[in-house]
Amino acid sequence: MRKFSVLVALVLLAAAGTGYAVTCAYDNVPAATLLVPYWKVSLNGLTTPTAPIPTGGVDTLVSIVNVSTPGVIAHVTVWNKFSRAVLDFNVPLTGTDVTSFSMRDIMNGHLNVNPNTQVTPVNDVCGIDLATNTFDPVVGFGKTQFLRFTHPEAATPGSDAFTSISQYAADAFQAFRGRVWDSLDESGDITSFTSQGSKNTATGTSNGNILDFDNPVCTVPATVATNGDNVVSGALSGYLTIDVVNFCTNFFPSDAQFYTEDAIATVGWAPTFTPNVLIGDVFYVDTATQSGNISGDPAVPIEFDSRLGFNTTARTFFGKFVEKNAAACAGQEVLAGGCTQFPSAAGFRFSGDGREPLGDRYGFRFLADNINGVQSWITVWRSDRYTNTATSLAQVDLCTWLAAGGPSGFGLGDTDHQLFEATFDNDENFFTQPGSGGPSGTPQGQTSNLYLFLETQRVSLLAATEFNPGAFTGGWVDMTLRSSTPNPANIPWNQGWIGVQHTAPGAFISVGHAAANLNNQFQCTPAIGQGVGNTP
Repeated sequence: MRKFSVLVALVLLAAAGTGYAVTCAYDNVPAATLLVPYWKVSLNGLTTPTAPIPTGGVDTLVSIVNVSTPGVIAHVTVWNKFSRAVLDFNVPLTGTDVTSFSMRDIMNGHLNVNPNTQVTPVNDVCGIDLATNTFDPVVGFGKTQFLRFTHPEAATPGSDAFTSISQYAADAFQAFRGRVWDSLDESGDITSFTSQGSKNTATGTSNGNILDFDNPVCTVPATVATNGDNVVSGALSGYLTIDVVNFCTNFFPSDAQFYTEDAIATVGWAPTFTPNVLIGDVFYVDTATQSGNISGDPAVPIEFDSRLGFNTTARTFFGKFVEKNAAACAGQEVLAGGCTQFPSAAGFRFSGDGREPLGDRYGFRFLADNINGVQSWITVWRSDRYTNTATSLAQVDLCTWLAAGGPSGFGLGDTDHQLFEATFDNDENFFTQPGSGGPSGTPQGQTSNLYLFLETQRVSLLAATEFNPGAFTGGWVDMTLRSSTPNPANIPWNQGWIGVQHTAPGAFISVGHAAANLNNQFQCTPAIGQGVGNTP
């Protein structure tokens, strides 16, 4: 009977091209969106945005796999550490295809990461006839068919349909490289859980690798900095989202059209499979540390489930952007807070993003023994809608917080977003915060007044000692990415992910892994039921 069950499961997988999983529980399964929670590229001494970036230092390698039989378009968005989209590109993947790329190459403008599909035939696979500049898409489900339906703007020359391509010049964004690099630079390891640093008035840069006032996609007042001055420093960093889309697009997931035109793949694929078809992995390579080391982890899978339609109370991965763009529904039929009358094919209409959220409580081991040369870092991605306590205005990124100078009490530096954590050593001891405990205080052994100020960052646990005032040389941490208040008012879309990197002397003693999710099994709010996800 067991052999028969396994055979049936394999047959179903082969027919569907996707696996079965439980939605809203973290599991490493094929997904409709992949999150690369953090990436970093060393500039290696460059001070002007002039490619190529010299080799050496830190790079991040990303791989994407299409586990389904039909081809798909993977839409890659590069976000900065303030959660503002900076760059995007379309990657066609044939059925059962694999492609890999280096973020250093991406930053050098090399966006043709899958040359077997990103070639130069007469027709771009996105649907544009390059010889006549007319729209002539091939849609459907097949190994070399990538579009699910024709772009809704195909009848409008000069629209997104005509500018969204899959074949890029050898240096795709040479004309605006300064804007891209300036939006991603001044990045390094975070060394404090309590201070976001301050502006260096002599150079216009920031202290602490947190505040980047010279950031052209986060416009700040001229009295604070000159935006986009074509001077770069530090390293480039950010995060990626990789979405299965129904057609090629230049729209970011922060744009209304990504949802109102059903660019993001949701319903309407086929009776036997969904857009949950991508797996991937991330490798962090550092040639300058410990004579060279590497660590990695699977890309974080974000599954689509048709039960996760947008409404004003449900938490989804891109929910804050859908909520922000709800005004785009004006003049259209609205159901549960989302648009339903779209210009796309009727069978593909969906209200919102339908992507499961991530949790906000994680456990991980750490090493902090400077004498013996062993240490740990955490890479932390988190997201929410932020309320400016001075104006009560809600923001979906941290650019307004940056423009205000990175003040406390705003963005991820407010009371509701403070970390709530307990640090234990290897012998079950824990640090006791003086004055904690009591009916309304922090439970004994847990600390607060700690913060992670950005949407993505790597934190040196050896340097950021505030989490470990007992100076333990090793142990584990129970960390919640919010305050201990039962229902904090300012965290409607709060979610996050933590990865861990360990190194010790020797090139081969390095490892990376995801922290354990301590949110119990289900992470959707409200619960959608404890059944099998991936419903068609």
